[in-house]
Amino acid sequence: MKKIIVSLALLLGSTFVLTAQEDTLKSRDGDWGFVLNLTGLIDNISIGNVSDGNNNNAILAKHHLTDDKVLRLGLGLRSINNNTFTADSISIGSGNRALQEYDSTETRFDFSISGGIEKHLGTTRRLDPFVGGELSIGRIGATKIDANTDITDITGTRNISHIIQTDGGFNFGLNAIAGFNYFFAERISIGAEFSLGYMYSSVGGDRSESLVDTPISGSQISDFSESKSKTSGKGFEVNSTAGLMLSFFF
Repeated sequence: MKKIIVSLALLLGSTFVLTAQEDTLKSRDGDWGFVLNLTGLIDNISIGNVSDGNNNNAILAKHHLTDDKVLRLGLGLRSINNNTFTADSISIGSGNRALQEYDSTETRFDFSISGGIEKHLGTTRRLDPFVGGELSIGRIGATKIDANTDITDITGTRNISHIIQTDGGFNFGLNAIAGFNYFFAERISIGAEFSLGYMYSSVGGDRSESLVDTPISGSQISDFSESKSKTSGKGFEVNSTAGLMLSFFF
């Protein structure tokens, strides 16, 4: 009789757990998900990426370690490779007309990573409040501007090469997080989160500039200069997503 009672209790318990899992719309143990920002109102809603510590677009992924413990993983990347080209007819000192061609390239690469953990507190079918913590580290890449100007007339071509290089920087932050999700469909939710944390940033350093002027005739003129410019900041700050966050899991 005792074995029968124990078996019935286990069966009822398993049935209750399965029923509870089937009844909830929330994400659960083993699920992966991604978070997007919702901005705009009613007929002007748009979806975009979350932002990292460098204010660049980032991907925020979440993974359920258990039903109520969620791992946060963020990655932000930005590659800048801007090219500018212009061509104009100009008058030069000799009185001739010349073709001036300007070709400039600017390059920079930023990245950031973040990791954290969330503890989910809700026991209802849809509402899912949570608290947690997150560490983020970001790198702002060095900037290089390489500009070349060619001035061509009937006597030949004058070339002016201008190169500017500036150090980048880095930042890191440690944040406490509180937020909520509301699951309006199975594994799909909207919500918001707030964070209070410490942020440190340092940008800049060495700056170098070189100019090489190669005339059609005569001696080449070169000029090189170095300087330093650096800014840093630290302190506590409160952040929020302001708009809604859309989360979907699978």
